[in-house]
Amino acid sequence: MNPHIVITLATIVLAMVLFVWNRAPAVIVAVGTALALYLTGVLTLRETLSGFGDPVVILLVALFSIAVALEESGVAAWAGQLLLRHTGGNATWRLVAIMGLAAVFSPLMGMNGAVVAMVPIVAAIAVHTVTAPSKLMIPLAFACTAGANLSLLGSPVNVVAAERIDLAGAGPFGFFAWALVGIPQVIGTIVIVVLLGDRLLPTRRPLAVDIPTTTASFEAVAPAASEVPVARLGVRAYLSLAVLALLIGLLAFNVVPPAIAAASCAVLMVLLRVVSVPVLARSVDWSTCILIGAMIAPAVAMSKTGAASLLGDRVVDGIGGLGPYAVFIGLFLVTAVLSQFISNTSSALVMLPIAVATAGDLHVAALPMILGVALGASTSFVVPVANAVTLSVYAPGGYHFGDFWRLGSVVSAWAFVVAVVVVPIAWPF
Repeated sequence: MNPHIVITLATIVLAMVLFVWNRAPAVIVAVGTALALYLTGVLTLRETLSGFGDPVVILLVALFSIAVALEESGVAAWAGQLLLRHTGGNATWRLVAIMGLAAVFSPLMGMNGAVVAMVPIVAAIAVHTVTAPSKLMIPLAFACTAGANLSLLGSPVNVVAAERIDLAGAGPFGFFAWALVGIPQVIGTIVIVVLLGDRLLPTRRPLAVDIPTTTASFEAVAPAASEVPVARLGVRAYLSLAVLALLIGLLAFNVVPPAIAAASCAVLMVLLRVVSVPVLARSVDWSTCILIGAMIAPAVAMSKTGAASLLGDRVVDGIGGLGPYAVFIGLFLVTAVLSQFISNTSSALVMLPIAVATAGDLHVAALPMILGVALGASTSFVVPVANAVTLSVYAPGGYHFGDFWRLGSVVSAWAFVVAVVVVPIAWPF
């Protein structure tokens, strides 16, 4: 076996172990993995650092900036006021409205931006309706995660997968094409939470709530519990919505590459004084961006050395005889399991080259295999450390580590059903 294949696989396995061990920050593990591949001669300097200038990373930085601008301009708080005012005293409709709003924000702001905007709103709603935050925060996280599959912007995984689809010659993948899977996933997630949430979620109040917010979102929602009129949107809010509409238009009609469209709109937010550069610098999730940039290096190494093809051959030898549908299911499940223990984006970056190689070995379309990995990576509902969204609600909900798996396993099962039914029909092998 090629020694570079051995080094690549050993380095990636070590990285997976360190991710699961969780003693070192994930971003340090990712950067260390990229450096190890350079120091062992697997990658050149340019290949090692290529991820940090990759369009995916540029796109993510721009999307974080746009999400911050929407939150800073008061759009999220205004929506929360409307939500609380119009759902009245009906707890079920209030829960549906919270999840629905989160599912709408997620494809527009990204799931990480949506949860940051919504946590203070939901915390305020919990206080003013005398509801345990633990009954609302996990539903919020699950709605953000499911809603991410409504558009390209919803999740870093979607962005990475879309780029891989283009590289495989199967793209471009439409901006709203994700919604074919996302719509039934969101609807089913809301129904599951409404029917089972009260029984499967704990009743617990946090001892100390650390609410991430860049504005007075919490205070802005508070008047909605009374008869105080909902505040009107200001000029900055309308400007931010206009820029968001421009971004969606540019992406939906593929006018320019996604990274260029998002970066242009982020710059426009600053030029229109919707948000300032210092606020953006403080609010962008740089750890996530660096982690993704660094984890592109192992993906490059897997393709360059032939490790991806080797693993693809093993997958085909193992279950390829059962047909591409069985391989699709296997890729989904393996990625979904990995995503419970490491970053969902990291698991996608590791598995995507294998998916493409497997599709080549089977002589079938790469697109459904790539989607199997992407959707498996998005099925991270069982443990709180699976992604930044579930981590963001952990303290505000007063949760324990084991509070997620009961409801999360049911939601994960639904995500699996949607994927294995919809993908082969919408994108045949």
